[in-house]
Amino acid sequence: MGWPGLAQAQPVAAASTARQEAKPDLASVKRKIEADDRRRPMASIELARQALAAGGLKQQDRNWLRIRLVNDLIRLDRTDEVLAETATGRQQATDARESLHFDRLAMRALVEARRHREVLTRYENVAAQLPTLAADGPDADARLLAADVWRLAGTAMMGLGRLPEATELLVQALRILDERPDAVFEFSQALTAMALVHSRSGRIDEALRTVQRAIDASEAAADRSALSSYYLRKAHFLGLLGRPDEQLAGLLKARAAAREELRPANAAVAATNLADVALQKKDYPAALAYAEEAIPLVERSGGQEPLWVCWVNKGIALNRLGRPEGLDWMRKAIAAFASTPGMAANAADVQGLLAEELAFAHDYPRAYEAAVQFKRMTDEVRKAADQKRITDANAAYEADKRRRQIDALEQETKYQRRFRWVLALAAAAGLAAAVIAAVSRHHVKRAYQAMRDMAFSDPLTGLRNRRHLVDTLHEDLAQARRLRSNAGDAATNADVVFMMIDVDHFKAVNDVHGHAAGDAVLKQCAAVLHGLLRESDTLVRWGGEEFLVLARQTHAAGIHVLAERLRAGVAGHDFLLGDGQVLRKTCSIGYACHPLQRQGDGEAAVDWNDTLALADQCLYVAKASGRNLWVGITPGARPPGSHADIRELRAGVDAGLWTLHHGAGREIVWPAA
Repeated sequence: MGWPGLAQAQPVAAASTARQEAKPDLASVKRKIEADDRRRPMASIELARQALAAGGLKQQDRNWLRIRLVNDLIRLDRTDEVLAETATGRQQATDARESLHFDRLAMRALVEARRHREVLTRYENVAAQLPTLAADGPDADARLLAADVWRLAGTAMMGLGRLPEATELLVQALRILDERPDAVFEFSQALTAMALVHSRSGRIDEALRTVQRAIDASEAAADRSALSSYYLRKAHFLGLLGRPDEQLAGLLKARAAAREELRPANAAVAATNLADVALQKKDYPAALAYAEEAIPLVERSGGQEPLWVCWVNKGIALNRLGRPEGLDWMRKAIAAFASTPGMAANAADVQGLLAEELAFAHDYPRAYEAAVQFKRMTDEVRKAADQKRITDANAAYEADKRRRQIDALEQETKYQRRFRWVLALAAAAGLAAAVIAAVSRHHVKRAYQAMRDMAFSDPLTGLRNRRHLVDTLHEDLAQARRLRSNAGDAATNADVVFMMIDVDHFKAVNDVHGHAAGDAVLKQCAAVLHGLLRESDTLVRWGGEEFLVLARQTHAAGIHVLAERLRAGVAGHDFLLGDGQVLRKTCSIGYACHPLQRQGDGEAAVDWNDTLALADQCLYVAKASGRNLWVGITPGARPPGSHADIRELRAGVDAGLWTLHHGAGREIVWPAA
């Protein structure tokens, strides 16, 4: 049955005709859709779907209805329905321009849903059309269409951390959108995406100026459809700049705009962040009020992690107001985080806050227990993160090794072909078979060595890897024992030192600048460290952002000089990222001399793995003491063999087994037990 007034007229009974005349025509449907509340367009969605289902529409009317339907579905975050409607729109499109309109709408829905890789897949399919559409000419709508597709692709690139490509696409979009006073929404959205690019590049002041341009443009045009999002971004940047009073004002404006826009998710974010700022300002009544305002909003939006953050804020505010039930809210949040895969670090963070709140409540026994639990949880998180980095690195290494083995075997096949040619030539010329066999053995040996080198090298930095160290270390330790045995008490360069080096705050590089930037930092760090070592030393990529130096034929009393040289070298280096940015990074270093305890015959009383574990404990102390620091131990004054069972760093230092050394002018902070 056709939609009244839209399908072709058919002969019907008089009563039926009367009923049809009482029903609205297409013009009436359009008026109702345009008059509907765009903030809650459920009626518009139903009207558009009924009209499209009726059939008998002109292409122009069908496109108008479907585009309005899709925009309303995007407003309600119904992404899968958007993708279905835009797929139908592309199928029914009469030319490439119409099809691109629906591609643009699908990309917009995917950007809103943060499905960035799908956005880029669609962009790659249409990118070739855009330069022609964007060319100067009378077709202003074509230029606007190209600009908006570039904007959406740039936003997706930013979401994936590909900042140079994001910048290029957003600049292309802004050049066109800046000339279109009728495209305020698209212009402001592009500015906000560019602000995030600035923020992730460390240019927070520029990010703040850019998002303010988006706010000014929207308010001047009375376009209040996305103001709450812009004010939330502004408040975030103000928080990064340490301007809490202005951050508070921005969040209040975001909350008011979210209420006007009927965006409960943004209202929940604003209330949650208002509670955070109130806690920073020690305004605990306000923090409690904001947290209690946020909780039902977050519950309706279905976000679990934001809800648990609200519980933490409420718990701290209650506790600071002298209401101990606040601690139960924090314990509830810890249990929720701990039971959710991937949230162990969040659980550990809240556990640390719980220890602080128990101390504030003067419950010192439970505060100590909570602090011990916090230490255990953070250790587990660190170990899990290290294991993941090692697993990821090994997977990358194995994939690269397989590729390089294939290359080596292909190269060997070429040698074998050449050898068969030489053999034939040799038979004709009467060359000796022994000479030919020697040539063959040479090439086989060279191919074997190439494959061995692959097995013992790190594919990213080119350094030796953990496997190489384990395979060769017994020879180094045996040589050191021989030196000590031959020289006796006069041995001054017979020590072996394990030195663990960790790039400080490396995760932030990946999070802010992307993994390509992280790889660049690791490669440059490896080059800096390698250039500062002696030829007799070995630098190993230990895993993740950790390196290990094996210093041979050295003297324990002077190893601190090398540690300081390495620390200063990394701190003074300009790390260049692929997009022209420059970063400054630091490193923390922990070292231990081997052997730390000696028996009467000069043999080590501890396994080298134990020495390495002590070096790692020194590294942990360096990080706990503020990073950008070296900490190490050398043999102490206690006689050989005393307390040989001690394996914990502080216990050994306190017992006099080992002497602790650290960078000048710094105070050592022992991690909580």
